[in-house]
Amino acid sequence: MGKLMTESGRPKGRGSRAPIAVWLAPGRSRGYALWFPPMAEPLDPKASPEKLPPPPAPKIKFVTRIARVVTAPIALVIYLLHGKSKIDEIVVYSAPPAFYLWIVIAVGFGLQPLVPELISERAGAWIFIFTLLFFILALLYDMSLKKLVLCSLIVAVIWLFAKYMEDLRHIAIVGPILHHFAALDPQYDAGTMLVISWLLLIPWVCSLFEMVFNRKKKFSPNEIAEFHFGEGSELTDRSGLRFVTRYRDVLETLLGFGGGDLLAVDNHSTVIKRYENIVGLWFHWEKLDRIFHQRATLVDEDEDKEKPEGDIPTA
Repeated sequence: MGKLMTESGRPKGRGSRAPIAVWLAPGRSRGYALWFPPMAEPLDPKASPEKLPPPPAPKIKFVTRIARVVTAPIALVIYLLHGKSKIDEIVVYSAPPAFYLWIVIAVGFGLQPLVPELISERAGAWIFIFTLLFFILALLYDMSLKKLVLCSLIVAVIWLFAKYMEDLRHIAIVGPILHHFAALDPQYDAGTMLVISWLLLIPWVCSLFEMVFNRKKKFSPNEIAEFHFGEGSELTDRSGLRFVTRYRDVLETLLGFGGGDLLAVDNHSTVIKRYENIVGLWFHWEKLDRIFHQRATLVDEDEDKEKPEGDIPTA
């Protein structure tokens, strides 16, 4: 019989000491070394488990936070444009002037990652200036499509006449004005633009609350309901009324996502009710027209039922 001998050794390639059993065959001085892995220590059920370090909190970049702040109001606007409503009714919102601040806020936040990586600081400044001018003109003047085309033609004629006088007659008209504004050299400052955008965001959010609680209108085949928070509701009967759309300001139409005015007129073309600055009226008009025709169909059917039956000829 062979002998089994044990000793403590360090097996090759292992980092800890473990018992080694050596099997010696009879009549031989060499044997076979057998290594047994160490047994794990028994777990103590009363012992508290070792606490692992908590995983590091994910770092949210500042740009991601700004993107979330900007996209949240945009999602709310999309909900206002395509809010849930029943098949036979539609809910629309009338926009206050502060709602149009969204373009200034969006450009202010949007230029921050673009300057100076993609566009120069001078170009960023001029983009913000023209955006601010666009917003101011939209509030001050009602530029219908005819007025806008006429003003564009007048400006184009004056520009061509001035360039003609400068090139052929050598009379400086437009050149000094352009050189003056170029010499001012406006520069984009990220801190200033962000401060302006954050401050303008406050009245813009307030305008959203005003639209939801004080400028909400619901059109149905029988009536028009208006809701005024803290004051009450108003119901208008639709009998004898027809509705006309008016886009009196192209700039406000663009800022209002296809917004315009909805006029309720009677048979004498007298304006009975005016609903101004309806957000997304261009996109809502198809459903509004279907609801209005549904009311007209119901009225025609009622009139047909009320007509007396004529004399039935007898054979």
